Amino acid sequence: ENDWEIIAGEFGVEDGALKQTFASADDNNAFRCLAVTKWEIEDGTIEAQVMHSGAGLNDALVFYRMTDTDNGYASRLQLDGYITIGRISDGTHAHIKYAATPVEADVLYTIRIELSGDTITVYVDDEEKVTVDDDISPKGRVGFGMSRCAGGASLQRISVTGDGITAAAVSPNDKLATTWSEVKTSR
Repeated sequence: ENDWEIIAGEFGVEDGALKQTFASADDNNAFRCLAVTKWEIEDGTIEAQVMHSGAGLNDALVFYRMTDTDNGYASRLQLDGYITIGRISDGTHAHIKYAATPVEADVLYTIRIELSGDTITVYVDDEEKVTVDDDISPKGRVGFGMSRCAGGASLQRISVTGDGITAAAVSPNDKLATTWSEVKTSR
């Protein structure tokens, strides 16, 4: 069983990382590439290691509390030097809050998202960058994606921890799940 549902674009595994291999041509979609897991999170921590490839406009996004493929939240690490928290409504991404942060191509960054009730706090490489209180989507799925995919981005590792996380069973033979993630659940 594959833990990823591909919504838009194409993904593959390259050097052990989940990587965009082709972007969606749908300009009306807020995200050129989007894959979501079967895991749901309410309160807890999501930690993802991401890398932008090459130059150009590239955004790596970690999705959380996605109630469906068009609604939830995303934290976007932008190659042009920002980390954001955004709300996704009907497939459209709107920034709630953002902060400047240095970002370079071909450098591995760790994005940590802490969810506690209505509070969302985002860290880049263990430095707190942005916090918001928002109660639109209290629980939902976790995912990874890209927008403005000029050069692409890759997901090196993702970890989801917290109480009440529902995780799909992983059948390890020849599955993407064996190469991309480490899932931790606390009960």
